[in-house]
Amino acid sequence: MKIKKKLTKIIIFLSFFVVLLVVLASYNKEKIFKVTFNTFFLLPDKIKSSIMIFSGKRSFSNLFNDYNVRFLPNTQFLSLDFFRVKTDIKTSNKVLWDRYNPGGAKRFTYYLEVFEDKIFTISRKGKFYKTEVNSLLNKKKQKSYTELKVNLDLKNILDTLIIDDKIYVSHYVEVENCTFLEVYYANISDDLNFKLFKKFDECGKLGVGSGRMQKYVFNGKEGILLSTASLQQDAADNTPQDDNSIYGKTLFVELKNANYEIFSKGHRNISGLFVRDDLIIATEHGPRGGDEINLIEYKSNYGWPKASYGEGYFKEINYEKSHIDNGFVEPLYAFVPSIGVSEIMITPENFDDKWKNTLIVTSLNGRSIYVIKFQSKKFNKIIYVEKIYIGERIRDIKYVDKIKSFILSLERTADIGVIKKFD
Repeated sequence: MKIKKKLTKIIIFLSFFVVLLVVLASYNKEKIFKVTFNTFFLLPDKIKSSIMIFSGKRSFSNLFNDYNVRFLPNTQFLSLDFFRVKTDIKTSNKVLWDRYNPGGAKRFTYYLEVFEDKIFTISRKGKFYKTEVNSLLNKKKQKSYTELKVNLDLKNILDTLIIDDKIYVSHYVEVENCTFLEVYYANISDDLNFKLFKKFDECGKLGVGSGRMQKYVFNGKEGILLSTASLQQDAADNTPQDDNSIYGKTLFVELKNANYEIFSKGHRNISGLFVRDDLIIATEHGPRGGDEINLIEYKSNYGWPKASYGEGYFKEINYEKSHIDNGFVEPLYAFVPSIGVSEIMITPENFDDKWKNTLIVTSLNGRSIYVIKFQSKKFNKIIYVEKIYIGERIRDIKYVDKIKSFILSLERTADIGVIKKFD
């Protein structure tokens, strides 16, 4: 009886939806399609699946295409609790319509930081909020967020990082025909008074990307490991191999005086960066195929734009496939096809022994997390990769030790995803 009622509701809803589209078709078709597309993604998964099958966009056989792909709360070895927490982030990025983003769906890109008993959510457009860590565990209670005052218009944030009692942001500014990479910092308070830490004077004529940051101690000096992207990611651009350019590199920037040096080169677009002691691991967007996980070492060359396991997006480009045969460092792992790789972190040892010596890699277009098991804490040999479907683009991930939970920044809804073990 319950199944019949559910089916009846779905049929009624679909009928109403189709009639509404027909009635509105005579108006602004582009606007109607945008509204419809964004509304579609807010529907429950069962209804979306039914619409896709009835419309002919997917067949019934697609339902069997996820053999052994895990869906939370179940994983191969653990049962996890997964739930969402609303944020106060309301400003989305401007998203263009193209073949990689049909419908121009909104994206709420934001970053997460944990400081003492507070969770900070920072939007790419420069809005800063905080809430209590413990509030994340109360699923039903409305969350209370405090918006922090900011003295600067930081509308192009690339990443955030907390060191001691200071928050750092990597950011870019556009001046005439140039884009410049900057890093600012402020003491953590309800009134963030940002000051310039470092401005790089090299003109990025085609825009600046990456900007991931991690605290790192190099040769006894405290600093920030900062990543930069290649300026042209599907065309001839030798800046990642040019020692006179900051682009396509990881840079070590001293905290004391903001002096920097090139740490590694040959990078296309590092989208995730994690440091533990002397271990540095990065994820990197490949071209069409070939997203990478790399073990970053000083003075190493990772091959871009000479070598990649991917292919060109917009034209045929013959990249060298073998890195080592051409004098470059091979990736620890290459995702073929690409997953739209994003942030990465080592699973804390106190989370669960079954996830010991593992990396968690998040993804954008893959809308999943990937648990990657290594042979040892040296993280130099992969044993297996487990895909766990989340259902949204994931921009950032942090671990909150106080509540023994992972938190994810979800771009479609601007929710915080919370993953914890069942008590």
